[in-house]
Amino acid sequence: MTRAFVAGAGMVRFGKYDPTVTFEKLAVGAAASAMKDAGAGRANIEAVYLGHVFGGPVAGQRVAVELGLGGLPVSNHENYCASGATSLREAWLSIIAGLYDIVLVIGAEKMTDRVKGGVAPDPSDLDAVHGFIMTAGHAMSARRYMEDHGASREEIAMVAVKNHAHSRFNPYAQYQHAVTLEAVTSARLIADPLGVLDCSPISDGAAAAVLCSEKGLTRLHRPSNLPEVRAVGLVSGTLRTGLYDFNEEDISRRAGELAYAAAAIDPKDIDFVEMHDCFTIAEIVRMEGLGLIPRGEGGRWTATRRTSLGGALPVNPSGGLLSRGHPVGATGMAQVCELYWQLTGQAGGRQVENARLALGYCKGGTVNGTDGASVSTVVMST
Repeated sequence: MTRAFVAGAGMVRFGKYDPTVTFEKLAVGAAASAMKDAGAGRANIEAVYLGHVFGGPVAGQRVAVELGLGGLPVSNHENYCASGATSLREAWLSIIAGLYDIVLVIGAEKMTDRVKGGVAPDPSDLDAVHGFIMTAGHAMSARRYMEDHGASREEIAMVAVKNHAHSRFNPYAQYQHAVTLEAVTSARLIADPLGVLDCSPISDGAAAAVLCSEKGLTRLHRPSNLPEVRAVGLVSGTLRTGLYDFNEEDISRRAGELAYAAAAIDPKDIDFVEMHDCFTIAEIVRMEGLGLIPRGEGGRWTATRRTSLGGALPVNPSGGLLSRGHPVGATGMAQVCELYWQLTGQAGGRQVENARLALGYCKGGTVNGTDGASVSTVVMST
C-alpha cells in the first residue's frame, strides 16, 4: 500500500471578515499558500477535495476554477465540524490506493455571512426541539463531570486560560492574547456553568494541505522525511437507549481505537494533540474518551499544566477552537496544518519539543438519540 505525506500546508488567519471577503477568496488564499509551500504548480495537482458546511452547492468546483484548477476531479465533503478532516480522509485513501500522487485538500468556511448567534440545529432534531442544543449539552456535561469527579469550575475554566496562552504564538489565530482565570469564570454566562470564554467563537477562515505519495514527493523535489499521514479514522454515533454515563464518550473511544490500530501506534507515544475544544469541558472529556487521560483526571491535568506547552502531553498548542477560532469546515484542516508545522519544527513560540507523533481530533454535529454525528481522528508522524 502506498504511503501518504503532507508536502506543504497553508492557512489564512481565522477571524471575522467583512462581506467583501468571500468564501472562495478565503479558500483560494489557503490553497495557494499550501501549493507554494509544497512547490506545487497547477500542472502538478491531480484532484481537489474540499470540506465545508455552509459553502453552498459545488463549493469545491467554484474554488478550483478560481485557482486555475478547473476540469480536475473535485469532491465536496460535509460532516459538520469534521468536514475538513473528512476531506483529508478521502484524499488520503486516494493516495494510499494508488489513484493519485499529488492532491490538494482544503477546509473552508465563511460563517459570519450565514450564522447569527449560535449555530441553529436542524428542525428535525428532536433533542434540540426540547432545548438540548450544543451549548446546553456541554453545560450539562460540565455539571455532570464536576459532580462525578469532584472537579472544580476553575479546573474546567483553565482549558480556556491554557489555550489562549498558546494562541499568543499563533499568527493564524483569531485571538492572540492571554486571558486570566478570573476573566473566564466571571464572563457573561451562556449556559450555567459555562460563560462566553468557555465557548468557541463564530469564525471565518480556511486551511489547506498538499498530500503526496512517495512518487509525488519526488516529482515536487520534496524531501522524503516529511510528515506522514499514518491513519485517518472516521466513525459516527450510535443509538443510546435507557440510562447511560453522560460523559462516557464511546464515540471518541471508538474513533481513537480505530486510528491507533490503523496507524499501528501505542497512544502512550503521542507527543501532542490538536483537540476539538468547541467548549472547555469538551477538551477534557474527549481526551479521556480517547484514553489519553485517565477518566476523571482531565480537569486536574489541565490545572497542573500537564496539558500545557512543556507539560507531559500538550493539548492544542495552536490555541484550539477557543482561541484559534472555529470556522467549522476549516477546523479539521487547520489541525492538519498545525500537526505539519509542529512535526517539521516550524511552530515558533508554540513549538512542542521533540514532536514526532501527533493526533488531531474533530467531533462534528449531533443526531438526536445518538452520542454524536461524526468523529475524525488523524495520526501523523515523522
